[in-house]
Amino acid sequence: MFFLSAYCAADGIFFCFSGRWANRQESGPGGLAGMSEGIKIRATDDKLVDYKAHYQADAEAIVDPEELTPLRRTSEYRRLAALVRLLRLQPGEKLLDSGCGSGWLAALARAAGARVWAMDIAPAGVVAARARFPEAGFFQVGDGYHLPFAAASFDTLVLSEVVEHLEDIEAAFAEVRRVLRPGGRVLVSVPYRETILQHLCIHCNQFTPANAHLHRFDEKKLANYLESQRLAVQQVLLLTNKLLELVGFPRWSRRWPYCCWRGFDWLFNKLTGKPAFLCVLATRTG
Repeated sequence: MFFLSAYCAADGIFFCFSGRWANRQESGPGGLAGMSEGIKIRATDDKLVDYKAHYQADAEAIVDPEELTPLRRTSEYRRLAALVRLLRLQPGEKLLDSGCGSGWLAALARAAGARVWAMDIAPAGVVAARARFPEAGFFQVGDGYHLPFAAASFDTLVLSEVVEHLEDIEAAFAEVRRVLRPGGRVLVSVPYRETILQHLCIHCNQFTPANAHLHRFDEKKLANYLESQRLAVQQVLLLTNKLLELVGFPRWSRRWPYCCWRGFDWLFNKLTGKPAFLCVLATRTG
């Protein structure tokens, strides 16, 4: 993800693109000048907070896929592989992984033949992702509300585990539409019907949303946000059955072909109604 995972209830400050923009430097011709500094955010109490400084700690906490437990790594690989398959990438297609996190999805998309641009808002996160997957594509710092790319630059854009962190989803999707070519595809992956827990924040001593997940999504809610920006839903996928995860299914099915794993996961999601993730593929119309 590339939006900061923190919210301070006491100050009314989201450290993830909330409130109104202020004191923003414009990017230069290359789209990056001023992106890593000078962007501040105005909270509801008129305080200005440089959210990038807060995100540095979050970005440094992203775990290298190689350091995940075998169960967690296999589960995440299955989800990312399913996203790449859903895109049906053609050789040479230009793909933006917006909120690239560890860079793993970018690497899988590159292996599928896409030309990949991987972007995150924190410089430290981008440096780490590039070091993990140097052959994945072009890595750069960027802002999801002000994507540093020209209009109609990409065939495909992926937002994997990003949108649940956004206060202004419509603004982010408007930028998605702008940088997609007509007929281009956007793929969004979010937690499905998540129960958002509140934890006591060590900074403000107030209850705050766990993992800074601000929204609970089902198929209709996510589709409405996409369609409000003329991004027409084409396909919906529910992934990663929660009950199977609890019994260690990813570990003992890790050598299964994708179709076998997917069929088993689909069946249990159908029977139990407990998928962990909602994935929606939409196209830019007009």
